[in-house]
Amino acid sequence: MQQLAALLETANHDCIAFLELLDAEQQALIESNMPALEQLLEHKAPLIKRLNQHDVQINEWLTAQQIATGDLSAYLATHADSELQQSYQDFLGNLTQCQQASNRNAQLVAHNQHSTRHLLDLLRNQGESTQNVYDRQGLTRGPGGHRTISKA
Repeated sequence: MQQLAALLETANHDCIAFLELLDAEQQALIESNMPALEQLLEHKAPLIKRLNQHDVQINEWLTAQQIATGDLSAYLATHADSELQQSYQDFLGNLTQCQQASNRNAQLVAHNQHSTRHLLDLLRNQGESTQNVYDRQGLTRGPGGHRTISKA
């Protein structure tokens, strides 16, 4: 049980650090601060790797104890002290917060991409109901304003 307690402690610590990075990422996305986003990505990558390692280690511990992955909560309720149970619940709560923060940031990225795409379409004049408002000479074409061959 001590091994699981140590695994949960380090996993929870890394999870909290990851959550802080996700919150900072949200702020950088709102501010469109690209240098800050690049730095955050550099800091996120090793944390993601460590969180994946924690997952592997916890699954290895479960396999060694012959416990199914979904049964850990029930196992801890009957075999662990309240401190370890609370540590596990804290870890699950932090994982849920990380998932929600990650989804929130993904929605911000999608919204920013949509806004940027819309602005580019407007700049290219693809967002208007009438395309090609300007001709090659930079003149506007009125409704039904076809030019004769002599004016072309």
